Amino acid sequence: MVRKLVIVVVAALAAIPTIAVTALTGRYSTCGPTTPEQGGQWSAEQVTNARIIVRVGRDRQIPARGWVIAVATALQESGLRNLPGGDRDSIGLFQQRPSQGWGTPAQLTDPAHQADRFYTRLITVADWQRMPLTDAAQAVQRSAYPDAYAKWEGDATSLVQQQTTPDGDAGLGCPVAPGTAQPAPRNADGSWPEESCSIRPDPTTNTGCVTPRLLHLVQQATAVGFPEPDCYRVDDHGEHPKGRACDWMMTSGGEASGTRKALGDAMAAWAVTNADRLAIRYVIWFRRIWTPSEGWHTYNNPWGGDDPSGWHTNHVHISVQ
Repeated sequence: MVRKLVIVVVAALAAIPTIAVTALTGRYSTCGPTTPEQGGQWSAEQVTNARIIVRVGRDRQIPARGWVIAVATALQESGLRNLPGGDRDSIGLFQQRPSQGWGTPAQLTDPAHQADRFYTRLITVADWQRMPLTDAAQAVQRSAYPDAYAKWEGDATSLVQQQTTPDGDAGLGCPVAPGTAQPAPRNADGSWPEESCSIRPDPTTNTGCVTPRLLHLVQQATAVGFPEPDCYRVDDHGEHPKGRACDWMMTSGGEASGTRKALGDAMAAWAVTNADRLAIRYVIWFRRIWTPSEGWHTYNNPWGGDDPSGWHTNHVHISVQ
């Protein structure tokens, strides 16, 4: 069963044209959680955040050495987790502080923004590519523990290598591993129980309702580190008014690109990987739709035009059974 699931997931991922995967089947075993020197395994959240850091660095044409420095810094500052707070007014992956000019509190909750600001300061450090990692990181962060970054260099290098293809491109070379989501409750015979729109109000919109199964999906996606969605919506069609669908916005409205596009790619891949566990009916992202019976195929926008919402190029839509 597990082998069959992996084969199906690999095939589904390969069908998404926006994910830059090179020889995925040959490298799939290297994409699972790795054991760091500090103990334990990398979680899906940590892998996703490392992927975002690498993608921001690539989009800014920062040399790969900078990606390693950035990931090592985030490992030391937050454990590579998007923390809501920390010492004084520190926030996020890099524990950057609004009071020190890193950005607004809202901006600093975005891992891509934090990575971008880290690189902006890193490239102003003279000779940063040739200095020891801990010195480069300290020149940017100015930590009270300037030598602490060095211990993460090996782990950061490994994480960066996982996010790159053999030719050095920082594509989504490592999808989130199968099995990262806790399965939704099933009947004894394996079928999905009938559910009504009984969770009131929908906690994502504070209005309407959602089914318990959709709430479970939202909780699992949030635990991985994906943004909070909008679920219930008054409409005359579709799954939103039934409390069976959510939209995960990757932008504030316009078509996603760069790190926002990469995050959407990662979420779509995660959803497909966990579709059987989460009772997912279909996923729509970037002019493509995935269903269990057909895999990824072209999405026909019923509304026409070039609206990013209609083509789902600014949000990932997921519906559950």
